[in-house]
Amino acid sequence: MKTIFLSIGFIVAMSLPLAAAGDAAKGKELYTKRCKICHADDGAGTPALQKKYGAKLLPLAGKEVQAMKDPDITKSFSEAVNHKALLKSLQPGDLDNVIAYIRTMKK
Repeated sequence: MKTIFLSIGFIVAMSLPLAAAGDAAKGKELYTKRCKICHADDGAGTPALQKKYGAKLLPLAGKEVQAMKDPDITKSFSEAVNHKALLKSLQPGDLDNVIAYIRTMKK
């Protein structure tokens, strides 16, 4: 009988959404200081960035970005040429915090 209860408990636990790895409040602070200048308050990108990148610029609050797993967002950020200098200035956990904040933008 214990095996059945443990199995049910495991299945229930695995079906619950995982909590974000970062701190959204700290992420908002960092986003405001370092990301907003290009990505705008709402994550849609400034008009200049929208003009430069067009359809390649994915809104951070949009379905495509929100559907990405955190490691995929991290990889995309890390591979973006225009993020190289910013990447060097981040402290451990900063990107997790920004991603947690991006998750709060979901429409």
